[in-house]
Amino acid sequence: MRLSVLLKAALLSFTLSACVAPLLTMGPGQLMWAMLKPMVGLDPNTTNLFEQPVIKTRMTSLLGPHYDTTVSLLRTAGELQQQGPLFYLVSRTAQQPDADKAGLVWNADSNQLSVLLSANDQTKVFSESHTGKAAVWPEVMQGWLTEAANQPAQPLGGALTPPVAAPAAAPLQNELDATRAQLQEAQEKLKALEKQQSAAAKDTGQNASPRTREDAEAAMEALLNKQ
Repeated sequence: MRLSVLLKAALLSFTLSACVAPLLTMGPGQLMWAMLKPMVGLDPNTTNLFEQPVIKTRMTSLLGPHYDTTVSLLRTAGELQQQGPLFYLVSRTAQQPDADKAGLVWNADSNQLSVLLSANDQTKVFSESHTGKAAVWPEVMQGWLTEAANQPAQPLGGALTPPVAAPAAAPLQNELDATRAQLQEAQEKLKALEKQQSAAAKDTGQNASPRTREDAEAAMEALLNKQ
């Protein structure tokens, strides 16, 4: 059985080498089809699937910092599978509810590459957006989407780390509330002083003295500086 797989891989390699010139004239979707179709049923490690430039480049761009984790899990896949237009790989742990797992899907109809990654108790969805369409997943990966829908929302960017705890911001909020209360108290006292000045001006027929204004400003400054 092992010899049969190796012979298939060797034949595939020879076939691809002999067809380099025709492949160069194909579009991106046709090139992916020509490469993946003969690999169906074969171990992705034997066929060096993850080292193919057309695959590695797209996966690196799609996954960013999650690339190494995803590929490490996908290397445990037994074989490349096909379901209609979907070519896909799933890690060996795909059916284990609490295990880290990953799935890779290429849709031949839309030339769209998509990945599901479940790690650190979070399921994340990565999908190329150039098609403007939602990703299509094979049946074996449908349950992962349910898991993702039931999880708490994560920060933008897909971070797997938990959000910052809210209590850390409580002291700052309390200080802000206290400052606002002091300012409101100062404004009320200033209004009261202005009313007194206005009443005195009416009685004497003169404006409030400069000394009275200085006293009001000093009182407000002292109140604002009070801790």
